[in-house]
Formats: sequence, C-alpha cells, structure tokens
Amino acid sequence: MLLLMIQCPEYNKAIDSGMGRKRGQFRATVLANTNICREHFLLKLRVPDFPASEPGQFVQVLCPLPEMSADKPAGESESQYHEAVWEAGTLPPRFHEPHFLGSEPYLRRPFSIAGRRDDPANACSEIDLIYRVIGKATGRMATLAMGDSISILGPLGNAFPVPKAMRSALLVGGGVGIPPMIYLAEKFQRAGIHAIAFIGAQKADLIPLHITGAVGTQPTSNVREFAAFNTQTVVTTDDGTLGNRGFVTQSLERFCETSPDAGAVVFCCGPTPMMRATALVAARLKLPCYASLEQPMACGMGTCQSCVIKYRPDGAEDWVYKLTCKDGPVFNTTDIMW
Repeated sequence: MLLLMIQCPEYNKAIDSGMGRKRGQFRATVLANTNICREHFLLKLRVPDFPASEPGQFVQVLCPLPEMSADKPAGESESQYHEAVWEAGTLPPRFHEPHFLGSEPYLRRPFSIAGRRDDPANACSEIDLIYRVIGKATGRMATLAMGDSISILGPLGNAFPVPKAMRSALLVGGGVGIPPMIYLAEKFQRAGIHAIAFIGAQKADLIPLHITGAVGTQPTSNVREFAAFNTQTVVTTDDGTLGNRGFVTQSLERFCETSPDAGAVVFCCGPTPMMRATALVAARLKLPCYASLEQPMACGMGTCQSCVIKYRPDGAEDWVYKLTCKDGPVFNTTDIMW
C-alpha cells in the first residue's frame, strides 16, 4: 500500500532548513487587518516562538485555514496528520477535504515580512505583512478579523546581505515589493547605515503607505513607515498623481547622478521589469545591487520546483537553474539571467 499525505500538521516545532536558520509551521493570531489604500492591507500577526528572521525572508500563508471537515472523527483537529490509503494498482483516493473541492484556495501564498517586534517575556513575536487583494485567496485574507487564526510557514528564504564596504543604502520598492524595504530600513537604522527609499506605484491610491505631508522630487520624511526609521523617501507614480511622474528607476537614476556615492548599495523588490531596470541602472552607475525576486511559489521550500530562474554567477561559463524560494529570494542582480 502507498500512503498519500494530503495535509501537513500545524505545530510549533521548528525544523532545520539546512541553511543555518530555523523554520516551522505556526498558528498565528490576527491582531489587526487594516485597509491602507485602495487594494492593500496591513496584516499584523502574533506568533508564538517564531524563529529569528531577517529582511528579505518571507512566510507562506494559508489563506485562510480551511474549515473542519464534517466527517472527521470526533476529537480530531487540524494539528494532526491526514493520510489517505492508496492501494497499489488502483485509482488514487478522492479528496473530500473542503480545500480540495471546487475553486477553494488550498495552496499557501508567499508574503515578505514587512516588520517584526519581539516580546521575549511572553515568548512571542508580532510580524507585519502587507498584501494586495488580487484574487480569491487574498480576498479571503481581507475578511480576517482580530482574534482569527491562520497558519503560516516560515521564516523562509535568505536575507539581504550587508556588504562590509557599504556606506549608504538605496532601497527601491514597487507595489507589493515595498514591504521588505520597510523591514530593511529598520535594520539599517539599528546598524547606523544611512538609507534612502525610492517608492513606486501605478497611482497614488495604490501606494501601501501612510503619506503624512507633501512629497516632492527630493527625499522627504513624509512617509510614516520609513520616517519611523530615519529613512527619507522619494515617491514616484506612473501617472504623476503623487510625487515624481514616471518610473521609480528614473527617480533613482536622477538622484544618483546628482548625489553620487561610490559606497552606495542598491536593494530592490517589486515587479520583475522594475527590478531588471533597477539592475541596469545600478550597473551603469557601477553600484552593487541585490534583488528579492517575486516568483510564483506553491511550497516555499524547494519541493514543487515552480519558482526556477536562470542563474549564471560572474565568471561562470554556463547558466544553471536556481530556486527562488530556497536559493533566494535575494540574489546579486549580476548573476540573474533576466
């Protein structure tokens, strides 16, 4: 007989990821789920015993936990394994769990960590996720209320590096690529590294941030999330409804041309065309650049092989495949075959 496991357990035991960090599955409690612009929400979660994390890492969220099946034995909970017996030579079993039926979302969705606050006295952490409602799963997330619980898997992936020779940081975020830049700004403030954030969106009502005053063509402290970490911000919208008109990479390039700094390092996250353009700007300016890639993911741990990219490190004769979730999501942009 073959045993087919159709659902992983929900438990708080951390497991070794094989990369010197810990990860695990956790039951998180919703502290707040706030609409911050037309399509974006800020989800604050309380997570007991959440392992150490760094900017650039992400979590996989079940959106949200499926309801208990009516035909489960009495006393059985989601914290147990569910196995289906599959006799050799027969058809596979028919799934009857609600999240395998119809169009219910049953795959986890990846979200970058936007912030974290630890409470050692109570052995728990608060983590922030910023997400955009674009489908059924994220639509379900938008209905979560304070006190609800969801399942998260993480922290996953690698983190943004901090090169020793770096004197300043240029943070470039577009859309849902903005959240890891907030977390990174906090890290740089603690390290005493000067940072400037370049934020881009299609239009003003799609910026998932709180604007507290007028924004112009130069860096200002009028974006609450970055100002909290002494990071000034340049805002750019495609249609010019807020800040500079055009692409965020144009604002980055203009700033670097007028305020050159050979010790600056560029960090970016957002839509692939934006990151590719950022990498080209950094290359022209001869600045190191690191990107946190956004790829479709099903597992987040390298099992499903759905997030492959072409990768060729400097000096290599040929390219290889890399997994965004396991080998990344952060890569040196010179190694990526865009």
